[in-house]
Amino acid sequence: MKKILFVGNSHTYFNDMPQMVRELFTCAGEPVSAAMLTHGGKTLDWHFHQEQTRFNILYGEYDFVVLQQAAHPFDGYQALSDGVSAIRGLAEGLPCQFVLYMTWAEKARPENQPEMSEAYIRTAKEQGTLLAPVGEIWQQFRKEHPERELYSTDGAHASPLGSFLAACCIFRAVSGGNLPETIQQDKGVLGQLDACALQEILDFVRKAQFPSK
Repeated sequence: MKKILFVGNSHTYFNDMPQMVRELFTCAGEPVSAAMLTHGGKTLDWHFHQEQTRFNILYGEYDFVVLQQAAHPFDGYQALSDGVSAIRGLAEGLPCQFVLYMTWAEKARPENQPEMSEAYIRTAKEQGTLLAPVGEIWQQFRKEHPERELYSTDGAHASPLGSFLAACCIFRAVSGGNLPETIQQDKGVLGQLDACALQEILDFVRKAQFPSK
């Protein structure tokens, strides 16, 4: 069973998004385990200086480590690049792969998305990591499906549907393959959400064009 570690802040732990990733893998017939190191509002640099981050990466035997930088405000390319580089350095010589979890601009400030997207795409290319382009797919989905609310009431965090979209993008990045055609909703976090909306998001992310490596 593959093991995934999520390192980030509230954009990771809202709506138990890592559990959604687990449930997607279960639907695909590839069960995984998932753990979180998250703290509201914190950056990757902050996580780098926490002993639990070092311990988990060195001894947790994770196959994938998903990294999410603080989003609102977003500190730009250099802070992202430095934070990713520092945490990747902890895993030198280890077989784990890193995945960058691109976040989204605030609902009232969609003009901020290009800077965020470019920073994540550039960092992933320069450092050879995988990329989950959540922010890009998020904005595309909103244009085509304005009736589906991806934002929470604060206009910054994800609604449950927004978290599911993030989980779908992360699934694609980690698995390197296609999302399951359908999902099982008899239990778990996904069982609490609207089936039609989940299927729309699942189909959209499956067909979406991810940035080239």
